[in-house]
Amino acid sequence: MDKKLYINPPLVSRAYDWRKGPQPKTRAALDKFFNSPKIRAVKQQICEMGRRIYARGYTDGNGGNLSVRVGEDLFLCTPTLCCKGFMKEEDICLVDSNAGQLCGYRPRTSEVKVHIAMMLGSGMDACIHCHPPHCNAFLFAGQVPPSGINPEADIFFNQIPLAPYATPGSKEVADNVAKLSKNANVIFMENHGIVCGGRDIEEAEWFAENADAYCQVLLLADGHGAKLNQVGPKGVEGFMEIRRSLGLPIDPKQPVYNTHTFNGYKMGISSK
Repeated sequence: MDKKLYINPPLVSRAYDWRKGPQPKTRAALDKFFNSPKIRAVKQQICEMGRRIYARGYTDGNGGNLSVRVGEDLFLCTPTLCCKGFMKEEDICLVDSNAGQLCGYRPRTSEVKVHIAMMLGSGMDACIHCHPPHCNAFLFAGQVPPSGINPEADIFFNQIPLAPYATPGSKEVADNVAKLSKNANVIFMENHGIVCGGRDIEEAEWFAENADAYCQVLLLADGHGAKLNQVGPKGVEGFMEIRRSLGLPIDPKQPVYNTHTFNGYKMGISSK
């Protein structure tokens, strides 16, 4: 068959490329930028992802927050005390890297400092903080899910670190996340929730879904009474090769597995 019939298109990029965009500094330039068609499109994406996490039960009431980097020193973020399932484009705020609000009629979320720390540390350009129930079932107990069991889990978020507890909205929370974000795109925050970094806001939302689905199936699997098994070291390295090919962060010094125990017992390991 003629090889010209086959196509291999590149992945579609949904990210806003802030490196090629304008970097407004004056009041007039900021207002124009904040209301430009490209930034309005990013605001609409944020609202859509807010609806997704609300529909999936990852937030309740006014919980959770979302953000996207749109400049060297500019970040769009959701407002405080706003239900993420019913946000409108005009609700979105613009802040600088010190969390100082530059645009928007509603006050920005108090936790945007955590988002900025996650994005600057990981190199990701979008961030979601939410409270997926199955993830919270782990982190409320001071635990993270074991690695080396499921390919998708290891590929998409690798070994999830646990940031120690600090008061929500405080600089201490941001500092704790910053220390762990270099090699992680999903971080559990003890007794609080999760924070996910993505190259765009939809990818960050995917990681939240991936993490909660994995925690859910672990809890379900534990209910049938049999011990869980981990994939062998060669298999885990195969997971990591795929993760590297996707451009996702990996700590080169990390052990093959983050733990060999789950719910009080030692898991089995495959020979492959």
